[in-house]
Amino acid sequence: MVERDFAAMKALGANVARIHLQVGRFMKSARKPDGRSLKQLARLLKLAERTGLYLDVTGLGCYNRADTPAWYNNLDEARRWDAQSRFWEAVAGTCADSPAIFCYDLMNEPVVSDGVKDKDWTPGEFGGKCFVQRLTLNLAGRTDKQAAQAWVGQLAAAIRKHDQAGLMTVGAIPWALTWPGAKPLFYSPEVSRNLDFVSLHFYPEKGEVDKRWPPWPFTISASPSSSRRCSP
Repeated sequence: MVERDFAAMKALGANVARIHLQVGRFMKSARKPDGRSLKQLARLLKLAERTGLYLDVTGLGCYNRADTPAWYNNLDEARRWDAQSRFWEAVAGTCADSPAIFCYDLMNEPVVSDGVKDKDWTPGEFGGKCFVQRLTLNLAGRTDKQAAQAWVGQLAAAIRKHDQAGLMTVGAIPWALTWPGAKPLFYSPEVSRNLDFVSLHFYPEKGEVDKRWPPWPFTISASPSSSRRCSP
């Protein structure tokens, strides 16, 4: 089925496929990756190479509450970030030599929270799925940019232990579309310094694309590291 889907995407003219790796499938514990899932990922890389598709590898998925391990939800921030780093070390170690890697998406739509008392790392649901994930429950005197910068830096360092070429990004919601006074976080200069680009998620209505883009004056810049691997 996956082979048919990849062939169909290629036939439609796509050149990048985004895949979502779930924590519960790729980590057996906070310190031990799942070797079987990593072997399946290696098979997927070979399929992408044969098909001529690049992969946007999006990690740390916790979309289904029932599939998210209790041990993961019970970790405090420091140990949770450590488990996330080990996840990315294992994934990057599997992907590093493949020309099919377009980028590593550290997490889908992370948010920085403060004063959360119920230890809920996946706030809100949409269609029964949890697409947003908290990086923090308590800022503990940090600014949101300081917390996000530290998290990006830690995970980027984990990937760079194995892969010096793959581009790195974060899938971020441009909150300024919802709250005009919102300030940039992951696409701010401070937080994005260890990223090659930021994937902004826009969901315009049909026929509204030209009206919604661009949503505010901005410039796009690439870090020096973005030349490591040719983008498709």
